[in-house]
Amino acid sequence: MTVTKTEIEKLSKLARLYFSEEELEKFAGEFDEIIAFADTINQSVEGGTSEIRSVGTELVNFENLREDIVMPSLPNEKIVSNVEDKDGFFSLKRSKK
Repeated sequence: MTVTKTEIEKLSKLARLYFSEEELEKFAGEFDEIIAFADTINQSVEGGTSEIRSVGTELVNFENLREDIVMPSLPNEKIVSNVEDKDGFFSLKRSKK
């Protein structure tokens, strides 16, 4: 699947975003790379390949990834000890410079 400049132009008009011709072509190319990357992920999930290439960079072999291990984390009291409740929202205390 490829994304054309015309499709990007239609999407940008719907979003009320306006781009130059150069930007439209650039975005079409970037969307193609993103879709190709998503296809690679889908193939990997379906067992089609054990390697994956991130957009524009090196191959990552799924066989060499570290094991996902659940580790202890900070207690909730410690996490929220540095926030203030402000009108129903949390905000961080300003640090001094």
